[in-house]
Amino acid sequence: MAGRRDLDGLLERAENLARARLSAKRYGHTLRVAQTAERLARRHGIDPQRARLAGLLHDAARELPPERLLKLAEEWDLPVDPFERENPKLLHGPVAAELARRELGLDDEEVLRAIREHTTGSPGMGPLSLALYVADKIEPARDYPSVQRLRELARADLREAAVEALRRSVEHNERRGKRTHPASLQWLREAESAAQRRVE
Repeated sequence: MAGRRDLDGLLERAENLARARLSAKRYGHTLRVAQTAERLARRHGIDPQRARLAGLLHDAARELPPERLLKLAEEWDLPVDPFERENPKLLHGPVAAELARRELGLDDEEVLRAIREHTTGSPGMGPLSLALYVADKIEPARDYPSVQRLRELARADLREAAVEALRRSVEHNERRGKRTHPASLQWLREAESAAQRRVE
């Protein structure tokens, strides 16, 4: 992991990269996610600077056109499953992580994994990935019926908040007749199975 001074420089360069690549609206969201991730990290004993770094970079590729995301993923030999090939927008996390590796020299695998996983999630997410996933769902500008409940959960238990956010996302997709990424469904099944085992 980088030293504190290196991390300070990396945070500055990450913010500059996000500002250069994103619209004012998306950049505003990015800053709010970074601040929320940092706050959650402090509350839950996670390195707040690394959480902020993941937040600053999570959407760095979000405004690239779908065909460009797919092309970069192929050029960089990133795994692309059939669902992502049909929905290339879902590749913005993995592409953003690789962009951070290539343009900033970021080699902190935990931060890179958090960036990669922030859209779909995945089974076995670590604390930093959970902090970013939840921060993206509850940053202050988010306004939907269950967001206050998620904010309360996030103060107490990041994993529980993440699973509840995922459950709501799956339900929202189903209401709109949209499919959910298989990795998200697998994560939800495993989380619910683990919760059931704890009850028993």
